[in-house]
Amino acid sequence: MVTAGVFLVCRMSPLFELAPDTLWFVTVIGASTAFFAATIGLVQHDIKRVIAYSTCSQLGYMFFAAGVGAYEAAMFHLFTHAFFKALLFLGAGSVIHAMHHEQDMRQYGGLLKKIPITGYVMLIGTLAITGVGIPLTYYGFAGFLSKDIIIESAYASENAGQAYAFWCGVLAALMTSFYSWRLWFKTFLGTNRGDAHTYDHAHESPMVMMIPLYLLAVGAVLAGMVFYEPFVGHHVAEFWQGSVFHLNWYDDHGTQIPEILHAAHEVPKWVKAAPFIAMAIGLAGAIWFYILDKELPNRLAARHRHAHDFLINKWYFDEIYDFIFVRPAMWVGSFFWKKGDGAVIDGTINGLAMGVVPAVTAATKRAQSGYLFRYASVMILGIAVLVTWLLLRGGQ
Repeated sequence: MVTAGVFLVCRMSPLFELAPDTLWFVTVIGASTAFFAATIGLVQHDIKRVIAYSTCSQLGYMFFAAGVGAYEAAMFHLFTHAFFKALLFLGAGSVIHAMHHEQDMRQYGGLLKKIPITGYVMLIGTLAITGVGIPLTYYGFAGFLSKDIIIESAYASENAGQAYAFWCGVLAALMTSFYSWRLWFKTFLGTNRGDAHTYDHAHESPMVMMIPLYLLAVGAVLAGMVFYEPFVGHHVAEFWQGSVFHLNWYDDHGTQIPEILHAAHEVPKWVKAAPFIAMAIGLAGAIWFYILDKELPNRLAARHRHAHDFLINKWYFDEIYDFIFVRPAMWVGSFFWKKGDGAVIDGTINGLAMGVVPAVTAATKRAQSGYLFRYASVMILGIAVLVTWLLLRGGQ
């Protein structure tokens, strides 16, 4: 499900290129999703829920990349994202296993002492998803390369909505860094805030759970650097072989490169540095909130209660969805159940079974009285009618 939508849009790029309004719609929805889901991840307490909303936000990146025409960049981020997001999800599973199925990060703390291997592989995943790397180079963790090329493509694109997508992407990168480091700091640093017995018995997961983490950690480190050239670099034409469609540009060596990717490589340096700066600001904010002044989040939540409630309740999307879709669907279903199924179908069947059939039965019962003289009278009356009809018929 996660991969199908992005792959479908990229694979159907010939059709999307003929529908600029649809591309604008994909761009706006993708950029809005990246921003929206990132804001929700800022305040969630369930470790898996934070990572799940992070997935939603990263999918927004992929879709607005496709919307601005950078289909290769969308697929590149989908590819690298598989490594570090699977690493984070399975790492969260290892944490939950160690903490006896506790998922609330408010009950964690100091787990790096108990499960250091899980802590360090999740640190690699965090470095990858936040986009840590050397600015203005091609050296960095997987998310550094794949996310940056999306943001650069949004800036370079001439499609409608590209400016909106660019700034949503930068702001989402800042928030991604904040909530990702928040998760790591609250889980592995500091002191235990939960049940002491659970913490004392926390231990690393068995090897059957740890081996996938090791393999995914390697991908989270190397996937971006190793696969940058074939996915979005100078070998892109050879790698994709026409499986995505748009205008092409040829560099000085005669190499065919999609026009949008060429433009992305030529954006100003501040654009290339913007995602890294956003990541650094998010990291600094997480250090301030969850290491230097740990009571600051609670004070801000109390001071801005409505904003905090808005985010913790996921922009009230569940309530809106319930009001627009669930309740009307239940009302329609209840109407057809009571009026259609109950009143019409059951009413018709019950009316026949309990009304018409008993009436016919009662009338038939009265006709069969069991008295011989009544049967003889009816027989004589019938013979008289028959003889009369035959006489009249013969007279004609």
